[in-house]
Amino acid sequence: MKTIKAIVYLTVLLLIISTLATLKLEAASDGFDQYGFPLTFYDSFSGKCDNCYQNFGFKPLNLFLDFSSAFICAYIMVRLKSTFSEKQH
Repeated sequence: MKTIKAIVYLTVLLLIISTLATLKLEAASDGFDQYGFPLTFYDSFSGKCDNCYQNFGFKPLNLFLDFSSAFICAYIMVRLKSTFSEKQH
C-alpha cells in the first residue's frame, strides 16, 4: 500500500511540475496558451483570426496520455528506489 501511495503522489507531482515547467502563456499578446507535456491537453487563442478556433480547447485523450506517461515515470522511479534500497541492506 505504501508503494501505491508513493506512485500516486509522484504521478500527480510529475504531472503538475511538467505542466507548469512547459506551459506557454502568450494569449494576452495575441497568441496562444498551451498546457501539457509531452502532449498539449489544453489550447486557447486570443486574437483575431479566421478559422483559428477549430483545434483549440480541452483534449481529454491528451490529458490521459500525459497522466499515463507521468504514471509510468513514477512507477519506474519507485521501482528503482526500492531495488537500490534492497541492495544496500
